Amino acid sequence: MPEYDVLVVGGGVAGSCAALAAQEAGARVAIVSKTHPVRSHAASPGGFNASLSPQDSPAQHVRDSADAGAGLCELNVLEILCNEAPQEALRLDHLGVPFARSSSGTLALRQLNGSRTSRTVFAADFTGHVVLHTLYEQLLKAQIPIYDEWQVTSLIIDEGQCHGVLALEQRTSNLAPFAAQAVILATGGAGRVYQRSTASRSCTGDGLSLAYRAGMPLVDMEMVQYHPLGFHAHRAFASEATLSEGAVLFDTGGQPVLQSNGLLLRDSLCRTIAQATREECAGRSFLLDMRPLGKHAIASRFQYLQRIANELAGVALDREPLPVRTLAHRLLGGIETKTDGTTAIPSLFATGECAWQGVHGANALAGNTLTASVVFGRRAGAAAAAHAKATRPLPVLEAIVKDQHAHLEAIFSRQAGEDTVVKISHELAAIMDAHVGLVRESSGLAVAAKELAALKSRYAQVGLRHHGKMYNAELIAFFELASLLDAAEAVITAAQMRKESRGVHYRSDFPMPNDYGSRQHTVVSQGANGPLVVTRPVNLHRSP
Repeated sequence: MPEYDVLVVGGGVAGSCAALAAQEAGARVAIVSKTHPVRSHAASPGGFNASLSPQDSPAQHVRDSADAGAGLCELNVLEILCNEAPQEALRLDHLGVPFARSSSGTLALRQLNGSRTSRTVFAADFTGHVVLHTLYEQLLKAQIPIYDEWQVTSLIIDEGQCHGVLALEQRTSNLAPFAAQAVILATGGAGRVYQRSTASRSCTGDGLSLAYRAGMPLVDMEMVQYHPLGFHAHRAFASEATLSEGAVLFDTGGQPVLQSNGLLLRDSLCRTIAQATREECAGRSFLLDMRPLGKHAIASRFQYLQRIANELAGVALDREPLPVRTLAHRLLGGIETKTDGTTAIPSLFATGECAWQGVHGANALAGNTLTASVVFGRRAGAAAAAHAKATRPLPVLEAIVKDQHAHLEAIFSRQAGEDTVVKISHELAAIMDAHVGLVRESSGLAVAAKELAALKSRYAQVGLRHHGKMYNAELIAFFELASLLDAAEAVITAAQMRKESRGVHYRSDFPMPNDYGSRQHTVVSQGANGPLVVTRPVNLHRSP
């Protein structure tokens, strides 16, 4: 049985940063990931926010982020992010991330939606992708063991403390325990709970579900951020940097959607498009016109978009506009953690998109997500290493491993019927799109909750049609569907609880924010008879 001081579940940006920081602190580290690290989801093409300009400051960064967060940001956490962002940007630069440069050789900065100044370092329009690849190079250099294509199925928790994880090797379908003094969940988001989404196939909420089933609270799960520039019929999307650098968004009638400089917050822009579609012309579509930038600027600053627009949509950006639509982008809520990644369960940490520190509030400022993954990933890794040094190794109980082996055998022994994992997954995504999307209301949320309960009952009975042990994709989808159902339950429950509109959460039956009664976080946990939800005040106190 592999044993480590720190075990990181997930090989994306946050997980890689955590692993590197833990090893720098002297811990024996390994990564377990269901995909190869460079195939992880890193959807932050626009860039990395850091106040590096003389005209900017961490205090201004805090103000812009707090304004975007619509009153739900934890200000002390936000200050940590904005104060540490510049040094992390420079660290990435020194590691070899090919950030764009100005004519003087300094890091070039662009202005993204919601920011009052240029504070985003970038690498064309695939910043998250190149950051991920650079971090992977550092993992290889540090010789950190990586167990890729292993699906973590459960946490090993005994006497209230996490001792490691149980993971399924996709190549053989064998279950194996991984022991560790500290476990860091960095599994990414749950964007695949929606059908029309920018999320990759790996974003199934695995870490959220592992924590939820262990009794841990999930915070602000109703906050689902949409992206305004998704491609029609595809999961690709254009960075909002296109708008800040001169592209124009207009409808098929030639009317511009934006009358300002194009720097509307993402939630406002999505609702502007949705409202125009509903009120003026059902089925009305929108177009992103990149031609004002010129052929050279498109090729140099948006080369990834230029390629995939041509390959996926058959559009040459320098000659014609690109049809776009709103798509679910990311969940802003997650596992409740402190600023060092610690959770309610001793020895268990969380970071990245599956974690909630309170930094995004009700609407993430464009460019802050990648910054948060790096800043809080490193903090979680350092804290987990310190915890591991102070904790003695505990044995993994054989009874826990036996129970999971029996559960796996029971899954294989179920009789296959007309119902399938894929069918339930598609129905779940359709329900979430229809009733828990960009605009919500009470009756639709009630329908979603009722239909979700029915899907969970069907899931408990569904059997596998394929019983092979080598790379059984249906078996992996079975475990992922359990995670998606848990994530959907938390989103629906929290959305029902928040009877107001705030940030990305818009209730048509409660269209205004309630600063006097609802400036609260929603906290969802799993109870014996279903989800439990309570509220908690927002911490608006800044650091001394």
